Amino acid sequence: MRALFFLLLLANVVLFLVMQAARPFGSASDRVSQQLNAERLTLVDGAAPTSSAGAVAVAGSSCIDIGEFNTQSGAAFEQQLSKLAPNLNPQRHVVQSAASQIIFIPPLANEEAANRRLAQLRAMGFNDSAVIRDEPARRWGISLGRFTRAELAEAHLDKLREAGVGDARIGEYPWNSTRYTIQVMIDDDAQREQLKSLATKTAGVTLRGCR
Repeated sequence: MRALFFLLLLANVVLFLVMQAARPFGSASDRVSQQLNAERLTLVDGAAPTSSAGAVAVAGSSCIDIGEFNTQSGAAFEQQLSKLAPNLNPQRHVVQSAASQIIFIPPLANEEAANRRLAQLRAMGFNDSAVIRDEPARRWGISLGRFTRAELAEAHLDKLREAGVGDARIGEYPWNSTRYTIQVMIDDDAQREQLKSLATKTAGVTLRGCR
């Protein structure tokens, strides 16, 4: 009888040890703590959101996209950027093209000089030429035609150059209607901070990592 008692006791001990070994390590609360340790979790967003220059989301990005600019504001920003960091080599990327293109000769000294050049061009057979008066940035230049298709503008420009009109060029019309961004490659954190500092001084400009 006593031997049977000890056998049952031994069987209970063995069963208890087997059940303990089969349980996952740690208590339920310990396992939850290990799985949901908030202090050690890091969220990574694959697409950095567009943000204002005051809260730039470009940390760690090597390529920075700055914008948007029109022709005038973009030229001013590029000039400031060249003084701040001359080795950045900014690249323009058009996001909205002008409605049409104009072939023109840059502004001459005054209205009299513009009228003389206009007479020369018309004598060469370019009768659609006109003095530009309504655009301050091109005033006293010569308009040689406006085109909604780039290939037609290029063809007319080639015709002008063949005739010896070497100072004609293609530009947007209306003036300042093209919208674009400027992209730069950043080498280090110091350049990134310089760029952010410059952007905060330009109204309406945002920074983000290049797409």
